[in-house]
Amino acid sequence: MVGRMLAEFMAPKLGQTVIVENRPGAGGVIAHQSVKREAADGYTVLFSSTAQLLIVPILNPAANYTLKDFTPVAPLMWAPFAVLVANTPDAPNSIQELVDIIRSRPTAYSSSGIGNMTHLGSESFLRRAGVQSTHVPYQGSGASLTDLMGGQVLFSVDSLTASMTHIKSGKLKALAVTGEAREASLPDVPTLNEAGLAGPPIGVLGGLFAPAGVPDQAIGKIKASVEDALNNPRLLERFAATETAVLKLSNDEFLAKLREQAPYWEGLVSELDLQIK
Repeated sequence: MVGRMLAEFMAPKLGQTVIVENRPGAGGVIAHQSVKREAADGYTVLFSSTAQLLIVPILNPAANYTLKDFTPVAPLMWAPFAVLVANTPDAPNSIQELVDIIRSRPTAYSSSGIGNMTHLGSESFLRRAGVQSTHVPYQGSGASLTDLMGGQVLFSVDSLTASMTHIKSGKLKALAVTGEAREASLPDVPTLNEAGLAGPPIGVLGGLFAPAGVPDQAIGKIKASVEDALNNPRLLERFAATETAVLKLSNDEFLAKLREQAPYWEGLVSELDLQIK
C-alpha cells in the first residue's frame, strides 16, 4: 500500500514511470530474496520494514537474508501501535488496571498472527509489566480486533492503521500508544513509557531498500525523488489517513535505528522460542 501511494509522486522527479510489483509469499521472504539477487544498479528497490528486515530472518531459517544484504535508500514511515481493549463498562481504563486484571486471573490476548509485530508487541508489553497472558492468533487484524470487540479476548496490541476506525466509533479503547511520543490523533492517551512500562518503541519503521552495493549516486537520485514526493500535500493526506507518520531521517540515522532495535526483537523471539517455516 505504501509503495503504491509513493510511486506516482516519485515519477515526476525521476523523469520516468515507477512500476510497483507485488511479490507476495512466505511473509515477505520471496520479495526480499528476489531483490537481494537483483543487480546493484539502483533500478530495483524494495519497500520493507521492521518485521521483514529484523524479525522474519530470525523466525524463518530459510529466509536466507539479513539487514546487511540491503542498502537503505529512503526512510519513509513510522506506523505506531496501541494497547487496545473493548470499550465496555467493565473494561479497564488504564494500563495499570489492565495489568492488575491480567495479574489477578487467567486472560487471553489476540494478534493478527504468530511472530508478527502484533504478537511480539503484545509479548513486549507483558514482559515490561511482569505478567503473562494466553496468545490467541488470528489470520489478520480484522478477525483479531473483531473478537476483541466481541469480548473473546481481553486485549490486543495492534496498529492505529488497523484500529483507529474502531476507536473513533467507540468500540475500542486505546489505553496506551507504543511510540516514543503521544500521537496527535490520540492526544490524551499516554505512551507505555509514560505509563511506567519503559522499553523500545513498538511499531513499524518502513522505507525503501536496494541490494547492497548500489552506488551512492543512484541512491541519492531515488532519495531526492522520495523527499520531493513527501513534500506533496496530497501524499501527506494519504499518509495521515492511514495513521502513518512520515519518517524524516537520513539513511544513516534510519539504519542506526534499525540496528538499535534488532537485538531487542531478536532476544524476544529467542525467549519465546518462535520459529516459522
